[in-house]
Amino acid sequence: MDDMRDDVFGVWRVGWSGRLMGYVLAVGPACGALFAWLGVLSHPGAQSVGSAGTATAVALGFGLFAWWVLLRVRLELARDVIVMVNPWGTQRLPWSRVSAVSLGNWGAQFHTRDGFTYSAYALSGLASGARQDERFVDVLRTVDVQLHSGQPL
Repeated sequence: MDDMRDDVFGVWRVGWSGRLMGYVLAVGPACGALFAWLGVLSHPGAQSVGSAGTATAVALGFGLFAWWVLLRVRLELARDVIVMVNPWGTQRLPWSRVSAVSLGNWGAQFHTRDGFTYSAYALSGLASGARQDERFVDVLRTVDVQLHSGQPL
C-alpha cells in the first residue's frame, strides 16, 4: 500500500457511527460538567460545587468508557505482526501463526494453525451498528496477499 509507515500497512478502527457515538458519550457529559462549573461561578456555594464535582465525575466515567470501548479499538496489520486492540486487551499475532481469516459477529477473526481464533473488535458490526462486509474486504485482500506471498509486503 502507498500509505505504509513504520511497517504498518493498514489500520482499521470502529466504524464512523461507533466513533460518533463514542465522541457523543465523551463530549455530552463533559459539556454538562462545564455548565455546572459555570453555574458555580454565578451561584457559589457548597451545594453547587458538589453538583459540579459529581457532574465532572460522571463526565470522566463516560469519557473513559467511550475511549476504552469505542475510540481506542483498532486493528493494525503490520509487516511482521497483526495487532488487535480490543476493549478486553491487546493481542499481537505473528503472521506465521495465521492460517485463515473470517468475519464473525465480534469482528474479523484470525484463525491460527494451532486451532485458536483471535477477534478484532474494530470490525464488529456490534461496535458500529452496521455490517462490516465492505471494510472486511479490504482486510481480507491485505491478509490474502500477506499469507499467500510467503514474504512480507
